[in-house]
Amino acid sequence: MILTIGIIYLLVILVIGFVSMKKQKDMDTFYTGGRSFGPWMVALAISSTTMSGFGFIGLPGLAYQNGYPMLMISIFATAGIFVSFFILAKPMRRITQKFGALTIPDLLEVRYNSKAVRGIAALAILGGAIGYQMAQYKALGNMLQTVLGVDYKLALFIGVVILTFYVVGGGMISAVWTDFVQMLVMIVGSLIVFIGGMKMVGGMTQLNTELSAINPDMVQAYHTVGPIGVFAFISYFFIYVIGHQGQPHVVSKFYMIRKLSMLKWACIISAATYAISSLLIFSGMYSRVMVERGEMPAPASPDMVAPMFIENFFSPLVAGIIFAAVMAAIMSTSEAFLLIASSSIVRDIYQQIIKKGEALPPRKELALSRMVTIVVILLTFVLSINPPDLVGWLGNASWGIFSASLVPVLSIGILWKRATRIGAIWSASLGLTLSVGLYILKIKEIYVPALDTGAIAFIISAVSFVIISLLTKQESSAMFENDEEVKEISTNNEALSADNIS
Repeated sequence: MILTIGIIYLLVILVIGFVSMKKQKDMDTFYTGGRSFGPWMVALAISSTTMSGFGFIGLPGLAYQNGYPMLMISIFATAGIFVSFFILAKPMRRITQKFGALTIPDLLEVRYNSKAVRGIAALAILGGAIGYQMAQYKALGNMLQTVLGVDYKLALFIGVVILTFYVVGGGMISAVWTDFVQMLVMIVGSLIVFIGGMKMVGGMTQLNTELSAINPDMVQAYHTVGPIGVFAFISYFFIYVIGHQGQPHVVSKFYMIRKLSMLKWACIISAATYAISSLLIFSGMYSRVMVERGEMPAPASPDMVAPMFIENFFSPLVAGIIFAAVMAAIMSTSEAFLLIASSSIVRDIYQQIIKKGEALPPRKELALSRMVTIVVILLTFVLSINPPDLVGWLGNASWGIFSASLVPVLSIGILWKRATRIGAIWSASLGLTLSVGLYILKIKEIYVPALDTGAIAFIISAVSFVIISLLTKQESSAMFENDEEVKEISTNNEALSADNIS
């Protein structure tokens, strides 16, 4: 039954990819879907890609180990959706329509009139996307390993083949449509697990009592001792509330909505559906209680917690639906990351920097985009055969890279006319090098700071951006000079002075 439902789900995804393939005309439709989607489509695409395998596989595993502090990540990410819509949605949609931008680096070059800023942003997106994609592939392999009953490598291969077909064929149109279907499945699956699991453990009070008996810190917002302490709590705020604005796989969806007036509804729908789907994180805490009771074997790896809990305690029919939901979370984010990684190479590095903006025939653009997407898929597949870390921590590290590299130059730059090109170059460079470098030092246990490495890199990047911008000469920007709507945005946000930003 589980296998049958899994196969039906994968066939539906393949059909969507095949139908969407016929609608691909050029790079615009491949990467933005032609800016033709309504609020429900965009909203569910945003909540679906925010969730990811990190949320459906990684966070339950971390919750199994640490308890409620991991739930704070979901709460902060829900708040981050509101923040991103409030600050970025309308300006990004207006600016990209005015200047024909397809990617975030496109927008940044318009803002700062700098190929260097474009290039650094593209490298940050590419690096973070590969890291995050490894987390998605690891989660996908773990899930299909359980559903299909095959070893990890074969399960990973099967998942990647299906993913390749519908992403390369259908581009962003298939990605958004599959996100829509996948989010509906995720909501149903999450509610089933949350309600069913809560009954199994005896209710919220009993769950908290038993978790507290294991470790009192498991029922707190952060631990009193160990690495998940108050500094981790502060770090999660920076990375997931503020840093949500720098997640390119999410905020690039703002380009795709048909009308600006639809954004307010998309915001509410997106935050609500993400919050509901994130209830699956409770499976990690349910599992911990069940293991302590002796009713469930201890998982060999925290990443196997959610699949094991579903398989052990739900009927095959229900388990099949839930497994489809988990695969939906993984594949929706995978497709988004593959497309932004591909666009960073094709659009931002090759076409705009190497070829200096030379226009390519639409069919050649589309063919090149598909070819590079396949290369990215193969690269991340090879790296994911023996991934270096848990899904949860891989995802967290990638969020940190995006937050530090992109949030200051994107969010502050759109709102603050005084921001300069030199400030943006230094900020993005420091954000990228520090987020990657500090993370490597941390996993090698050379330097393990109290704050998360991504949060440290973000703070340094943001502060340096403001200070250097104030110390360097203000430059004109086509974004503010030629777009009256953007001038209005800047005027309305005049209260965001340099002091307030810093």
